[in-house]
Amino acid sequence: MARSVFEALTVLAVDDSKHMRLLLTELLRVLGVGHVIVAGDGDEAWSQYLKHKPDVVITDAAMAPIDGFTLARRLRDADSLAFGRIPIIMVSAHSELSAVEKARDVGITEFICKPLSPRLLYERLIAVVNRPRELVESAAFKGRDRRSEGMTFDGAATSNAVSFL
Repeated sequence: MARSVFEALTVLAVDDSKHMRLLLTELLRVLGVGHVIVAGDGDEAWSQYLKHKPDVVITDAAMAPIDGFTLARRLRDADSLAFGRIPIIMVSAHSELSAVEKARDVGITEFICKPLSPRLLYERLIAVVNRPRELVESAAFKGRDRRSEGMTFDGAATSNAVSFL
C-alpha cells in the first residue's frame, strides 16, 4: 500500500458545524493524515491545540463564540514562536475580498472558499507542508510572508500581480 506524504501530520480541524467537521475529518483521513483532532469553535480549538500541538490548523471563519479570525490572532500573538509559526488554513463561505483581506491580515497561511473540494484541500496541505512561507513580524502584522517565491522587491512599482495568500 502506498504511503501518504501526510501520514506523520496531526491536523486540528475547527468548525461549528458537526457536518463540516465530519466532512473535514473524512477528507483528511482519505488524504492520509495520520491524526485528526476536531473542535467546535475557537475556544475549544485553543484547548485542543495546547493539548495536542498539531502541525496544521484548519479553521472555519464564522463561528461562535470564538471565530477563526480570533483563533488565528491568538495563535499568531502567542509568545512562543512555535505557536506563531503554525500553518493555518481558513475555510469560509465568505469569499468576498474583505473576508480574504481580513484573513490575510490576521496571518492566515492559506484560504479555501466553500464548498470545500478534496483537490483544494490537498493543494493547500501540500503548500503548507512542502512549501512553507517564512514568518514575518512587524508592528502591524505577524504571519506568513505574502510574497511569492522567487520574487524580489526593490521598492519600485511593478505591474506583476502578487497573490497575498
